[in-house]
Amino acid sequence: MGIVKKQAYKNTLVSYAGMVVAYVNTVLLFPFFVSNEQYGLYNLLISLAVLYSLVASLGIPSIISKYFPFYKTTDLKHNGFIHWTAVLSVAGFVVSTAAFVLLKPIILHAYIDKSPLFVKYYYYLVPLALFTVAFNFLEVTGRVIYQSIFSSFLRDVFVRLLTTVLLVLIAVKVINFQEFIVWYIISWGIISAMLFISLVWSGQFSFRVYDLSFKAIEKKEIFYYGMYTLISVAVYVLLQKVDVVMLSSMAGDSVQGVYSWYFNIALVISVPAAALSRTTYQIVADAWKSKNMENIADVYGKTSIIQMVIGCLLFVGIIINKANLLAIVHDHEKASQFDVVIVIGLGFLVDITGGLNTYIITTSHKYRLVTGFVIISSLFCIGLNYFMIPVYKGMGAAIAYLATMILLNFFTWFYIKYRFKMQPFTFKHLLVIVVAGISYLAGNYFWRMPNLVLDIAIRSGVTAFIYIALSYWLKVSEDVNEKIDKTIHKFLG
Repeated sequence: MGIVKKQAYKNTLVSYAGMVVAYVNTVLLFPFFVSNEQYGLYNLLISLAVLYSLVASLGIPSIISKYFPFYKTTDLKHNGFIHWTAVLSVAGFVVSTAAFVLLKPIILHAYIDKSPLFVKYYYYLVPLALFTVAFNFLEVTGRVIYQSIFSSFLRDVFVRLLTTVLLVLIAVKVINFQEFIVWYIISWGIISAMLFISLVWSGQFSFRVYDLSFKAIEKKEIFYYGMYTLISVAVYVLLQKVDVVMLSSMAGDSVQGVYSWYFNIALVISVPAAALSRTTYQIVADAWKSKNMENIADVYGKTSIIQMVIGCLLFVGIIINKANLLAIVHDHEKASQFDVVIVIGLGFLVDITGGLNTYIITTSHKYRLVTGFVIISSLFCIGLNYFMIPVYKGMGAAIAYLATMILLNFFTWFYIKYRFKMQPFTFKHLLVIVVAGISYLAGNYFWRMPNLVLDIAIRSGVTAFIYIALSYWLKVSEDVNEKIDKTIHKFLG
């Protein structure tokens, strides 16, 4: 876990910095300078661009992550593997864009009544998806050589800071909402260019192509794998985005905007998982190459408990600050739906506590099963959303998301336990729940400060102190305790 710790802690710090910026944007800027309908459109464009880019990528990020260790060479040409995958990415984007244009009447038909703004911004998805494809390709290329910090900074911090600037410009009426969207798309082009330059400077790749036929590459096997992972990954991401897509179509952008606002607040719970995954995913892929099952099991167990410890702390932090959060936004529509964030948060907790469930299967020789698991879960999610959104609107989508995360994680956990004889759960996971419950009671019933900012700081600080102290005392995670010991030693020694 040495390299995992080193890079994961750095990625976590970057992710938390990005989280702070994201919260400033979500809580202090978007609600005051962008309407619920506009915020709903903003999230709809992002969600559709992610799905668009996944289809266009043809599973290339998963292909690079799994197969690069087999084609890596000391001459830095890597058998032309990176060049070949780049060509596939371009071809995939061209074909997908052609389909996107041809299917415009069908796609818009689903949104024209409830989301009229989307009609105006339809073609904005093309450049946004292009830059997303480029960034994802470059990010995974950096990840396979264990250079993930800069890409994390660009995505989690830099883009969000640019978004902050754009929101301030809206506030002072320098730009309007349409110009905000244009500049947001351009910001993704900027970070893609910056990431490309950093990879060139890394000196880990030769950009010369000596064999345009790429004879050394097992194209059929890799392409077959890519199609399976494309389906599974795309459908898995659909699970994360289908609520936004269906809410806009069935309930309107305003309802979806409120839901997405809470979803983005709860998204902080997934920060530890996102940070760890940028390193642990490649560790697992390399371990499968050497058949090191002990290493996979070790990473599996440790990431699960670490992600649960941090995720539960963040979940409790959101709930105990309910009054403060609603006092900031002064929005009755949001205030009446606070329970949505609790249900969504539980969904995130289930998913991150599952740890590397899906990825362990995806990078194994049984990768085809993930496609089946994810398709079943997606059909379940879409069906549940279809029946619950008309009745419960945002809460219906939240319940569907939670139920689907439970279903998918149970399927993958059970299979790994049955087939590979490993599973991440111990009695320490139960201790984390106990610690979270005690910390919630302490934070929720702590006396209220007269000043809102002071109350947030003291209430959150007291809760965090109790949570961390109990977690340390009960030794729920060796890695967390080790990090605390090093931090204490650094400040005292």
